[in-house]
Amino acid sequence: MEKFILKSLLALSLFSLAACSGVEPTEVSGIDSNVIVSSSFSEYSSEKIHGSGTIRFLDSLTVSSSKSFALKASLDDTIAMSSVSVIMYSANSVMPTNDGIMVTFSRSGASVNAQISYNGNAAMVNTSRLSFYFPTSLDLIVEVHNVNSKARVLVWRRDMVEYAPATADIDTERAGDLNSSLPVQRGAGPYAGLIIQNSTVTAGRLDSQKVLD
Repeated sequence: MEKFILKSLLALSLFSLAACSGVEPTEVSGIDSNVIVSSSFSEYSSEKIHGSGTIRFLDSLTVSSSKSFALKASLDDTIAMSSVSVIMYSANSVMPTNDGIMVTFSRSGASVNAQISYNGNAAMVNTSRLSFYFPTSLDLIVEVHNVNSKARVLVWRRDMVEYAPATADIDTERAGDLNSSLPVQRGAGPYAGLIIQNSTVTAGRLDSQKVLD
């Protein structure tokens, strides 16, 4: 009986420790239903897209809204330019780079660069905000708030237990995150998609916002 009680207490202690250690983020996989706008993909399925090209997701966005996007990608070409761009709130169904809110992650050797653009007006992200980003294992949440006169972009690594402006790696409203200012603009349309260049995407999911407006 004594052994049973000791074992029960040990199990309860282990459970309590696990409960206090934080919640693991939900795994994300698969790519939302989409159409190919342009392509030289070497692999294209609902589980993986590899190569270069542009896709547009079938789900439409409400123009005045906020949405998050879960992205898992590998910038796996070290010779040619390797990048992935998330575009949201574009008014053009062919997803050009000068329309909508676009966040681009590109490879620079063993490091990652990022650029954010509002309808083609771009600003680079300060490299100090990307020190924990690795080109072959991007696992991110990109969130766009498109509800005010100026859009707001937040980016987190997806291992965050709590998504908040204070925990974001990138916040376009925080001083010092960008190397130059962005215009007072927002996206004007319902389209979302990806521009993939010499890269691999294994997850691309539109979801509800993490942070309230």
